[in-house]
Order: sequence, then C-alpha cells, then structure tokens
Amino acid sequence: MPPIRDYQGFLKFLGQFTNYERRRFIRYDIKTFCLERMRDLSKRFGDPHLARPAIHVAGTKGKGSTVLMLEALLAEEGLSAGAYTSPHVEDLTERIRIGGRPIGPEEISSLAESIRPRLDRIAVDEPDLFPTFFELLTLLAMLQFAQCGVDWAIYEVGLGGRLDATNILQPRLAAITSIGLEHTQQLGDTVEQIAREKGGIIKERVPLVRGDLPPGAARVIDEICAAREVEVLPPVRVERGSTGGRIAVEGLDPSLPAGPVRGPALRANLGIALALHRLVLAEQGRSASPARVAAAVERLVLPGRVEIFPGDPLLVIDGAHTEESFVALRDTLSELEVETPRVAVLSLASDKRADAILPLVRQIADTVYLTRADPVRSRDPLELRSLLGGGIVCEPPAEAFRRAIDHGRPVVACGSMYLAGTLRPLAHRRPIPAG
Repeated sequence: MPPIRDYQGFLKFLGQFTNYERRRFIRYDIKTFCLERMRDLSKRFGDPHLARPAIHVAGTKGKGSTVLMLEALLAEEGLSAGAYTSPHVEDLTERIRIGGRPIGPEEISSLAESIRPRLDRIAVDEPDLFPTFFELLTLLAMLQFAQCGVDWAIYEVGLGGRLDATNILQPRLAAITSIGLEHTQQLGDTVEQIAREKGGIIKERVPLVRGDLPPGAARVIDEICAAREVEVLPPVRVERGSTGGRIAVEGLDPSLPAGPVRGPALRANLGIALALHRLVLAEQGRSASPARVAAAVERLVLPGRVEIFPGDPLLVIDGAHTEESFVALRDTLSELEVETPRVAVLSLASDKRADAILPLVRQIADTVYLTRADPVRSRDPLELRSLLGGGIVCEPPAEAFRRAIDHGRPVVACGSMYLAGTLRPLAHRRPIPAG
C-alpha cells in the first residue's frame, strides 16, 4: 500500500478493506466476524482498547444517540470523552470523536499512516488476519482515544454484539438500549435470538443499564446478567414536560429545556445516557446537577434524529428504518404538532421490513416520494411503490427532496441514515427566514 499523504489518500487506502456495510448480504459467522482477529490486531498495536475506561452500548435502535448524549453529559462534568459511532451521517470522520468534535481529516490520515507498514506485512504474511473496514476503524478509534488520554471512551456496537469488533472491550459500564427485529438474516428472526446476540456484550460483574425491552428479550438479557453476576439498572425516567419544549428528569428539579431531545424515543435514550452518567459520577462521589444536565442537552446535536430545519415549509430529517423507529417518528410528529398534510421522502435498504414500515409511512405523510439513497443497498423505488400501492418514484434523492419542498407542506425525509446524510447539506443550505 502506498504511503498515506492526505485525506484523499486515506479514503483510497480504506478501499482495500472489506466493507460489509456496502454489501446487500452479509454472512454472519465467526470467520466473517472474527473476534480473535480483532484481538490479535489490537495486541500488535499495544492493546489500546485497554488503555482508557470504556463504556459499551448495544441495541437495535438508539445506541448512537445515547452515545452522543452521554458524551455531552460527561463534557459538562469536565470529563473528556472519546465517542465511536457508526455509520456516519455525512463524513467518515464523524465516527471518531474527541471532546465533542470529529477527528480531523489530517489527524485520521496521519494515524492510519502510522500503522500502515505493519498492516502491509499482515496482508502479505498473514492474510487471514488482515482486518475488515470496520475492524480497522475500530482500531483507529481505540488508538486515538489511548493517545489522547480521554477520561472515558464510549463505543457503539456496529452489528449485534457477540461477534462485533468492539466486543474485545473490557468495559467498566454497558448498556442495551432496545431490541427489535432488525438484521434478522444475521441475528435471528425472534427478539429472543437477537437478545442473545446483543447480550454478548455483557461481561461478568460489569453493571448494565437496560432499556425498555420486549418481554421475551428482557427475560433473555436478565438470564445472562444473572449468570454473569451483573447488576441491571433501569434508565433514568425522562418524561415530556408540563409545558411545551421541556422535559422532566427523574431526580432533577425543575424541568429542563428539551433542546433536540424530541419525542418518546429520544427521551428514552436520554434516560439511558443519564443512568450511565450517574454511574460515572458515583465513582467520583458526585451527583448530577440540573444546570449541568441542561447545559449538556442545550449543546447537544443529534444529526438525523428527528432533526428539524425551520422554514417554509418545515423540514424534518430522521434516520428511522425499523418498524419501531417509524412508530416513534409518527408519534413524535404528532407530539410536536407538525401540521398536516405532509410530504415524505423515503428510501429503504433492501434488508428492511418494508411490509411493516410502509403502512406507517402512510400515517406520517399523504404524499410519498420514493427514492434511492444508496445505489447498492437501497431497495428499488419501483418495488416500494408497488408495495405501498402508490407514491411518486424519483430516484435522485436531491431531486425528490426539491420536488417535495415545492409542495409547500412540511417535508419528512426518512428511512435511511444514508438519505439523511445526502439531504442534510441541502437542508442547511436552504435560506432560513429570520425570527
């Protein structure tokens, strides 16, 4: 591999690694997702995953926003945090964050160049141990957090949990945000099977914050925790405030401005982040304060999570792509009193349960533009139209967005983080009226 001299060279370098995120179908086994390969890789570079206290977050939905919320909460306490999330929304550098900011293009390029010669040798001498795209990025995050000496390193699981590259961690705390029917071809087609995969992150005697799970999934997680002598803690209760735009947090008074924490799903995620936050503070003999929590929520940015762009018309961008997340989006739009009728711009990946999702899209919008956010993984918009029983096919996402805006009614873009990443820059560039 040639030397990495700049960010474009880094992106070209990444092209040599198998990227399962870009494939329609993924074989889920211990060869494709090999923890021993990840352990070996980390060991060659000094086991950076052991260098800083870690928090491990798994779940079908909500794990990325929970990581970002916890990052903001810790920052308000004067604690530096590294955050590793996936996928990114607009730029790959978003996946590795230090102090609330993505790693710089030059920084990640330099970091990759520092390990490139040893990766070259692995590719030639031990090709079976050559990492995948996700394993490489996980290693880069671990190295960056170790080198920066963060107080806490927060990791979002990529897929499942048991075989995920992040599962070489020996965390101090863990969380499972939610469990639903997603990635069923890999993780199983019942919530109990999926719970066993996600429960693979549970380590002996490491406290676990468990979100509200379906009964069968909760039973599986609780059984694993009992066998591993794990204390299971509930989320902090976060409810809608008595007045608009505020939230009521258990144990804190008065209520706080909600900021970007819109709707029941994001409030639930904040509850999990707050429970982890309180565990971190308890280690230091401290407790949460309303002022610091309010400041953290105020500074919070949640790209593609019921993200609102004011204007005429109002724009909402949300990465909902499961049945549960579309229910949450529908309920949040109602809670926010986003006027009807609405227009949706929709793209779904080929592995999503369109039969369960499309009826909910009809409850969100009266007019639906069907587009293709990703040329490889997105479902054919013509097929979606057939399943939906209507809709307007417009394959280029930007054109679908423009045409939806031309209706002059609130626009809801949903179905994919890839779609969110494509449309967010367009939404930002639209003139926002004063006041």
